[in-house]
Amino acid sequence: MKKFLTIALIIILAGLIIFYFTKDNSISLDAGKSAKQSENFQPDPSNATYVYDDGSYTLSNSRVETNSGEEIVLLEEQNAYGDINADGKDDTVVFLVRMGGGSGVFIHVGAYVSGPVNYDGTNTIYLGDRIAPQSASITNGVITVRYLDRQEDQPFSVEPTILTSRVFVFSNGELVER
Repeated sequence: MKKFLTIALIIILAGLIIFYFTKDNSISLDAGKSAKQSENFQPDPSNATYVYDDGSYTLSNSRVETNSGEEIVLLEEQNAYGDINADGKDDTVVFLVRMGGGSGVFIHVGAYVSGPVNYDGTNTIYLGDRIAPQSASITNGVITVRYLDRQEDQPFSVEPTILTSRVFVFSNGELVER
């Protein structure tokens, strides 16, 4: 009788193992989420650290203000989602607004990129002063940003009306213009 139960248990376990490995199973770092939830996942860049030429800023709820209150960095609501580092996970391209003690409103582009475990903010690239971001898109890992600018000889008091496009890629761990 013991022999019969042991053989039956082995057959059942073998059947379960075969069933498990022959159906479409995928391993995901998003444990506990259904496939539909994973497909709709959009990384949230609102608490990331972004690197500027003169240092880094860590956002809290889409903004950071220096201790003296003289400088503020804000995350624009316009984001683009897509895979920029070829790991099969969506990343986020963001516009960041940096305002200091003067009249400038400096717009940068940055990204929130998936890593082996977590997402991280990238370096930022300056787009312009008092420009008007229009859109960002990601196609085949290539980032295209569009914004309204003004002619070089126009003062900053003139409303930006010239549509400008720039193209970026994520290469060797940083955002670079192409």
